[in-house]
Amino acid sequence: MTAVIDVGSNSVRLMLVGGGSKQKFLITTRLAEGKENGALSMVSMDRTVNAVAVLFDKAIKSGADKFYVFATAAVRNSVNGNEFVKLVKQKTGLSVDVVSGSVEAELALLGALNGEDGGIIDIGGASTEIAVKEGGATVYDVSYPFGAVSIYSEFGRDSDKIREHLSTNVKGVRRSFKGKFYGVGGTITTLSAINLGIKEYSAEKIGETPLTLGSVLNIKNTLYSLSPSEIKTIYPIASSRADIIAGGAEILYSVMTAYGISEVYASDGDNLEGYLEYINEKKQD
Repeated sequence: MTAVIDVGSNSVRLMLVGGGSKQKFLITTRLAEGKENGALSMVSMDRTVNAVAVLFDKAIKSGADKFYVFATAAVRNSVNGNEFVKLVKQKTGLSVDVVSGSVEAELALLGALNGEDGGIIDIGGASTEIAVKEGGATVYDVSYPFGAVSIYSEFGRDSDKIREHLSTNVKGVRRSFKGKFYGVGGTITTLSAINLGIKEYSAEKIGETPLTLGSVLNIKNTLYSLSPSEIKTIYPIASSRADIIAGGAEILYSVMTAYGISEVYASDGDNLEGYLEYINEKKQD
């Protein structure tokens, strides 16, 4: 059995694959929260390292014999990211692969497209990636240094300030991309669940109906009108995401508008699946 651990800006996730089955587990740690002068806080690093250790132990007890750990924007964009990597190594013995923004976009493509052409939008906790694959090759990718957690940390739920920031920093390249656009990450899968009106999250259902630009606009305006406590009461959303989801919806709306994307299909296949495929491809080279 193979274990893949994704150290993200909002959560640490584990995927176990083997024997024809796949399981995913998540612990919210908000690694990107409380950064000062570009440095991760010791508090957020400690709780994230502990989460990696908990999931590593779960993987061992589940029978995993291959282990991969990778980290994304929160670690690569921090001045003390190397310190976090060392802490994980000291506590678990695991080596963390800190991937670049370009590689992170590639992981999302691999995880969501299943070898087909198309595009992805990946809204994470501290970065947002847009990438397109045509003719079997990546023809466009960009990584923005902000995500649902970092936007919330900087602007709270102030919609005017968030919109102003995004209008200045999101500059899309409008062109006729072939194939569907897929959205990966907790922000987009949660918005899809809200759009569908389902009471419990379902990996199968979220990909059935696309999020249109109009539906994203309506959802984000509704979310801004509600408090985080009201949001988690009304919608199928984790308590740890209720405060950041409105800003995440604003990011999605901004990206879709800038790039001329009319609809996005949420995908439960994401960086975890993508990283495993990425590693397998590197082994073959």
